[in-house]
Amino acid sequence: MLFRAFGFFLFPFLIALWGFSDVPDVTLVSRESAELIASDVLAQPKQPVLLSARLVKTRFFMQTGLGGEPVEFLVDGRSIGQAMTGGDGWARKEFVPKKKGVLEFTVRLAHGKRVKAQSYTAMIGSADRTRPIVLVELAATMMHVEKPKFGPFDLSAFGQTHGSLPNPMPGASDALTDVSKRAALLYLFVGSASQSPDVHEWLAEHAFPSGPVFMLRPGTRALVSKVEGWREEGWTNIKAGISSNVDAIEEYVDQELQAVMVLDEDDEEDIPEGATMVSAWKDIATLKVLKFK
Repeated sequence: MLFRAFGFFLFPFLIALWGFSDVPDVTLVSRESAELIASDVLAQPKQPVLLSARLVKTRFFMQTGLGGEPVEFLVDGRSIGQAMTGGDGWARKEFVPKKKGVLEFTVRLAHGKRVKAQSYTAMIGSADRTRPIVLVELAATMMHVEKPKFGPFDLSAFGQTHGSLPNPMPGASDALTDVSKRAALLYLFVGSASQSPDVHEWLAEHAFPSGPVFMLRPGTRALVSKVEGWREEGWTNIKAGISSNVDAIEEYVDQELQAVMVLDEDDEEDIPEGATMVSAWKDIATLKVLKFK
């Protein structure tokens, strides 16, 4: 009786072992999680611009590019083709905007045989080179909050999500909407590229005029490098910069831009020579230095 019971359980095992089982051999493949990141770009209508995306894997707080994966590029929801990521994880696709304004471009994996990643949406700011440009540091549009620090390091710009961004300053969105009728707005934000979608969502939620967002690392040299890079690309009509940071205002003045500083009346800061100071965003809309001809 015991032998018969043992044989009952052993027989199916032997059949599978000898290869007579008709049960398919299924191997589960676990796809590695990765991240797609794209950057906002500045472009001209009817002129080619290079859209870039990077596929990365984060290990021990360091990002490594993943090559050999097809990335599809879409502009305003329509596919413009695919590009393969190189060994550094970058994929690039040329695009020619047909009109002025702000266009959305989205990148996504064409297929995920080895890795999986969520799609990522960035912006194309399409403007004529003759249109005046105003740089707007987003920190100046946000309510002041106590900045978390770790020792001497300011960590406020990193790790923030849309939900943790401060509320906007009163009148900021209305003032910039007025300025946007006379100039193209380029937003600057100190943080990482992965925060860009959250910043765009924050701008839309609080009714700011749409525009590309360019991420900066801490330090004024990053601002100077960005301005110099745009000028080398032919964007010589950058006219003004708006900030609440004294160092940034000094850099704007050194770059021969109209520097507008948003400063509370209670703040005790030395205003750099050549800068214009306002204590409320509503006053910006009427500034003569932002009335471009």
